[in-house]
Amino acid sequence: MHELLAPLYYAVHFDSIVEGELKDVQYKDLVELCSAEFVAADAWALFLSVMEGVSQWYEWREPLDGEDKNPQMAFPNHVVIPNGQHVSRPYVAPIVQACNHIQSNLLQTCDPILWQHMQKSGIEPQIYGM
Repeated sequence: MHELLAPLYYAVHFDSIVEGELKDVQYKDLVELCSAEFVAADAWALFLSVMEGVSQWYEWREPLDGEDKNPQMAFPNHVVIPNGQHVSRPYVAPIVQACNHIQSNLLQTCDPILWQHMQKSGIEPQIYGM
């Protein structure tokens, strides 16, 4: 997950203020808020906040029973066929589903020539989508 944490760390470090750098009393709060002493902690707090929204893209395993975040999905890996039976389907990580949707639906609609070339070349959407 360094691809998310590293830019956050860099940005916080870039904006940090070393103690004693600004001596003006009116900047006291700014010096405390942007203290170089707390770069790691500040970056980690931002990282946790970012991960709340994107953690689903980093799932690599099928959720355990009772772990599914969507209560409407009683059978997340099952498809109901017309006669009412449930058929299992293999688990596909959310990021792979999103990449497949981008290539199979959105790209095909927006740029059919590129989509066709990628299909012929066998380029998986995960290659460029992650």
